Formats: sequence, structure tokens, C-alpha cells
Amino acid sequence: MQPFNKYYPPDWTPDKGSVNKHVGKHPLGDRARKLDQGILVVRFELPFNIWCTGCENHIGRGVRYNAEKKKIGNYYSTPILQFRMKCHLCSNWIEIHTDPKNTDYKVVSGARKKVEEWEPEDTEVIKLKDEETKERLESDAMFRLEHGVMDQQVEKESVPVLTQLQQLQNSSWSDPYTRSQQLRRKFREQKKKGKALEEEADRIRDKHSLHIPLLPETVDDVVRAKMIQYSDPSLVEKRKLEKTASTLFPTKRKSKSDSNKSVAQELGLRAMTHTRLKLDPFLQQSKSALPQHKEKEDIAIVKPSKKRRLPSQGGYTDNNNDSSNIHHGGGIPGAQQPNDKVQPLVSYGSSDSDEPDE
Repeated sequence: MQPFNKYYPPDWTPDKGSVNKHVGKHPLGDRARKLDQGILVVRFELPFNIWCTGCENHIGRGVRYNAEKKKIGNYYSTPILQFRMKCHLCSNWIEIHTDPKNTDYKVVSGARKKVEEWEPEDTEVIKLKDEETKERLESDAMFRLEHGVMDQQVEKESVPVLTQLQQLQNSSWSDPYTRSQQLRRKFREQKKKGKALEEEADRIRDKHSLHIPLLPETVDDVVRAKMIQYSDPSLVEKRKLEKTASTLFPTKRKSKSDSNKSVAQELGLRAMTHTRLKLDPFLQQSKSALPQHKEKEDIAIVKPSKKRRLPSQGGYTDNNNDSSNIHHGGGIPGAQQPNDKVQPLVSYGSSDSDEPDE
């Protein structure tokens, strides 16, 4: 795959060597721009957490940089390498050296290492021997013997723990059939609960015509639901009643200056609403859809009067002069109670055509 997408100059021939040598370019490209100083640009990953001394920001372990790698010495036959990089949060340079003696890295300048020390027992890893112990084991036979006895003692102390773990594992699966029954019973219970929740969610989706998945109820949902304030039910029922009994072509709305209705106007509106509910056959057929009232409200019924023509005076007069045209119900003191038969606003049967002419 190397020859593909590679440029060969017209004057290049195989007897002139490699293409890079012919054009005077290093195979590593721009990474080797400081190779004459012994510096090679490599990708370096931070081995631990550090604090940048230039911007005082924390830089986590694993952050990668294009670092300048350079050999600065040897520890026996192992080279000591220097990695120099610029902080990505500021223009401060950070320098880190390898430490072959302690198998570690040292922050030389530009940053400080975050101290994170713990015992091997805390992380459940094997504790490695230090260099001094290794040298004594190689040179001192008595120390090697004593160290072997200590290793045997540690092994004896760890055996009971391993034995307990093995016994616990064996007891858990000593009867696979019973254990399988327990697991299957637990799975069935979880499946029933999940199925019940799914059916409830389907019922809610069908009720509200939703096509989205419903998530389980959370504490935040309960808190937000309790924060919602609904309007007064009596006002809602009153509004429904007015909308149901209103005409098909309502009158124009009044301006804000006339929005405050008088008592007489409110009384007339209520009378017209209840009269329409009693006389409209379409509203009588759909009584189940109308709001039900628990309390009896004051009803104002307007009783129209018939005008008759007097032959002596040649004018009109009211039939019932001594009675009030408006009867208030609902327990108003001094008011005439309405009859069982509701009187309409307008009497459609009354006409002056059957009256004698002058």
C-alpha cells in the first residue's frame, strides 16, 4: 500500500535511491525538523494528574501532547528521556523526565504532580519489591531464607479467605435446580410488573392519542404536578354553561370600559341562559353532556306581557298592570316565586292578527 498516493518526480530513477533522499526530505516529515539537535516530536500522554504552574489549571492523566523527545543521559544502560511540551491552556512549557531507577516519571519544571498515594492493599494489587529488597535477596542467603518464611506465613493467612469464598460459591450452587427456580420466580415477578406498567402506559396513550413512549413516574414529576394550580371549578362550570347556551352568532364584545356589568345585566344574561336550556330541543337531548349543578342558583325569569287595544281610548295597555314583569326565584325575600311551568322570554303564540281592528 505504500506506493499508492505517492508522488514520484519526473527526474527520479531507482538508481538515485529513495524518493525522500532524492528530494531532500526526512521520512518522518515535520516531526524530524529538530533532529539535528537530537529532538524528535512524538505523541506523549501524561502518566498522572498534574497542576500547571503557569495557569494553575488541573490537567488530567491521559491528556496527550506533541512533545519534544530528547535523550539527556543514561541509568546504567537505560536511557533517560526528556519530554518537553506546551500547556494547551496557556503558553507555559512543561518538562517531564523518565526515572528508570524508580520506574516512574518526574516533573522537572512547568508543573507539579498531584499527590495520590495509597497502599497496594487498598487497590487490591500485588505489592512489588523495592530495589533494596531485590538486591538483598540476590546477595544475602539468610535474608532470602527469612523472606521465604514470611511468604509462607502470608500464604497461610490468605488461605482461609480463599476457602471461605470457595465454600460460599459452592453453597450458592450446590442445588442448581432450586437456584434456577428462585431466579425464574424473580424474573417472572419482574416481568409481570413490567407488563402491568406497559398496559397502564398503553391505556394512557390510547386515552390521550399519544404516539410517544411514556417513562416511569419520578419524584420530579410529582413535585411539578403539585405546583400546577387549576382555576375554580364553579367558574369553569359557569363558563361551560354560557358557551353551551350561547347563540350561533354572538354579539360583539364590549370594550374594556363597559366590561363591568351591572347587576341587572348579569341577571338578564342568566335568565336568558336558563331559558334557552329549557326550550332548545337540541340542548334537551344532550343533557348528559351539560355540566351538573349541585346548588340551586337564583334564576331570573322574564315574563312577557300581552298588549291589548282598548276601543275607548284607541291605545295599547298591559294585560297585567299590577304584576311585575320580572320574577326572581331562588329564595329572594319579597319576590314572587316562579311557577312550575317555565315561562319563555318571548311568547311565539301571541299575535295581534286575531285582535279586532279599530
